[in-house]
Amino acid sequence: MSLPPPTASAPSPPRPALRPNVGGVRPAIPSLRRRRALLAAVAFCLLWPFPYQPQVNNPNENVRLYMTAAIVEDGTYAIDGPWQRWGWVNDAALKDGHHYSVKAPLTSLLGVPGYAAYRALCAASGHGFDRTGALWVVRLTASILPFLAFLWALLPWLGRRTQSPVLRDATWLSVALGSLLYGYALLFVSHTLAAVCAFGALMLLSSQAGAPAVDRRRLFFAGILAAGVTAAEYPGIVVSILLTGLAAYSVRPWQRLLPFVAGAAIPTLAVMHFQWRAFGSPIRPGHLYLENASFRAIHHQGVFGADAFHADAAYGLLFDPGYGLFPLTPIWLPALLGLVWLLRRRPAGTAIARTAALVVLLTWLETAMLSNWRGGWTIGPRYLATIAPFVAFAALDAMERGFARLPRFTEAFAIGGLATALLASGLPSALYPHLPEAIVRPLPQLFWPMLAQGYATPNAGSHLDLDGVAGLVPLALVALGLLIAVIGVASWPQLPMPTGRKLRMAGPLWSRRGLGGAMIAAFLLAPLLDGQPGEAAAADARRWVLGHFLPRPQPADATSEAQKRRPSRPPTPSRSATPASPPPTAPTLPTTPARQRPMPTAATPSSESP
Repeated sequence: MSLPPPTASAPSPPRPALRPNVGGVRPAIPSLRRRRALLAAVAFCLLWPFPYQPQVNNPNENVRLYMTAAIVEDGTYAIDGPWQRWGWVNDAALKDGHHYSVKAPLTSLLGVPGYAAYRALCAASGHGFDRTGALWVVRLTASILPFLAFLWALLPWLGRRTQSPVLRDATWLSVALGSLLYGYALLFVSHTLAAVCAFGALMLLSSQAGAPAVDRRRLFFAGILAAGVTAAEYPGIVVSILLTGLAAYSVRPWQRLLPFVAGAAIPTLAVMHFQWRAFGSPIRPGHLYLENASFRAIHHQGVFGADAFHADAAYGLLFDPGYGLFPLTPIWLPALLGLVWLLRRRPAGTAIARTAALVVLLTWLETAMLSNWRGGWTIGPRYLATIAPFVAFAALDAMERGFARLPRFTEAFAIGGLATALLASGLPSALYPHLPEAIVRPLPQLFWPMLAQGYATPNAGSHLDLDGVAGLVPLALVALGLLIAVIGVASWPQLPMPTGRKLRMAGPLWSRRGLGGAMIAAFLLAPLLDGQPGEAAAADARRWVLGHFLPRPQPADATSEAQKRRPSRPPTPSRSATPASPPPTAPTLPTTPARQRPMPTAATPSSESP
C-alpha cells in the first residue's frame, strides 16, 4: 500500500536543539569558519607585541638561545661560543671546563630550524646578523607556532564537551590569552610548550579510549607529546608517566601500543643524547653542575630541590592575588569542584577524566615541595603552567553542570571571568612577562603607572608610525573584539546572525550577558586592584623596571615637529646591553621569603627553572 503524498499541513521534522546536554542533542562544535576567525585574532595577539628587555638578561630564555646558537654555529651542546660573544648568563652548568644549558633540551632543539634559517637569510641578503631578530624567530618557531597549532585542535575538543558556545569560547580564550600560557608563549621558554605537549597527548589519547580500532598515527604523535613533556621540562616526568599509564590502560591488547612507544622514544633519546654528551651520563641532568653555587646547593637538597611540603607554597600557587593561578585567571575557579567530579566520574570517560585530575593534583603537590616554588620573576605560577589546560578542562566540566541549572548566570560568570583574565594575565603578559617578586599587585603597582607614563613594550605598531602606548591600541581592540564575539555572536556561523525581529529579541539577551559579566568582573577585579600591600618594596621594583625599560617614552615637548612625526623604532640592543657579569652596582630588590630563592641582582633575575 502506498503512502499518501505529504500535505501542506504535515508537520516538519523537529530541528535539533541549539544547546543539547549529554543526554541527547548536539554539542557546541565550532564551524571551520569560526575556528579560522578566532585563531587569526589570537595569532594577531601573539605576533603583535615583542616583550623584550635586554637589560633584564632573562636567564630562562637566554640560556636556551645560547644552546640553539651553539648547535647551529658550532655543532655542539656546549655554549662556550655564545657565552664569549654575548656575555654571562645564569642557569648554566659547568662541566669539565665547558658551559652547558641546565634546561631540558626540547625548546632549544625546536629553535634550531628557525635560527639556522635566519642566519642563512642574513648571510644571503648581506644584512648583519642581529641577535634580537634571531630571538624573535626562535620565539616564533619554538613557542608561538606550536601554541597556535594546539589552540586549533583545542577549540573543537572543548566544543564536544559543552552545549554552550559561550562556555566553549570563553574557556578557549582563557587558555589562549587570559592565562600565564600567553605570556610564556611570547618568550623562548618551555612552560607553554610543556602544556601543549601534555594536553595535546591527552586529547589524542581521548580519541582512542574505547575505540574499536586504534589509529596508529594518533598513537605515534601521542607518544611524542607524552615524552615531550619531560623533554621540555624535567619535572614533567610525573605527567609523562601518567599519560603513559593512560595509554596502556586505554589501548588493548598492549601490542597495539607499539606506535606510542615508537613516538615516545624520539624525545626520550634526544634528552638522553644531550645529557650523555654534556654531563657524561644519559640519565644525569645538569642541575648538579650548576655554576651558581647557591643554586647548586639547593638542588642537592632532597630530590633535586624538592625537600618538603610547604603549606605557604600550596596556598600561594593557587590563591595569591599577585601570582596565584585562580585570581589571575578566575574563570577557572569552578575547577575546584570540577576536579572532584572528574575524579568521581563514571563510567564513560573515566580514565581520561581521572588522568586529567591526577595531572593537576600531583603537579601542584610536586611544585609545593620545591624550595624555589615561587620561581623568580614570573607571570603567574610558572611551575604550574603545564597543568593550565587541564585546569581549564576541569573548569569547563563544572560550568557545563552549572549551565544545566543556571544557564544565564553560568554564561555571565564565564564572560566576567574571561574579562578579568584578559586584564590580570593578558595585559602583563604582553607588556612585561617577568615581574619582580616585590610586585604583589601587578596592575596598580606597575602596569597602570607604566601605561600612564607612556611606556609600551616593543610591538609591530612601530612599523606603522604608532609610537608608545598608541602602538598597543590595535592589540587592545582585537582583544575587546574577541570578548564581544563571546558575548554577542558566540553561535555564529553555526546559525546566521539575527536580523530584524530576531535581532531585537537577541539584544536583551546580549545586554544581560554583558551586564552580568561586567558585574562579576568588577567583583573579581576588586582584590587585584588594591595597591597598598607591599607598596614600599613595589615602588623600588617599579623604579628599576621603568628605569631600564626600552623603548623610552617620547617626551611630550619634543624639540621639533619633525621629531614628532618621525616613527620611533624599538632600539636594537648592543652587546653591552646584556652584561657579561652581574653588575655590581645594580640595585637589589627586597629579599624574598626564607623558602624562596633570593635573586642575585635586579638586573639578573633568577629563574633556574628545571
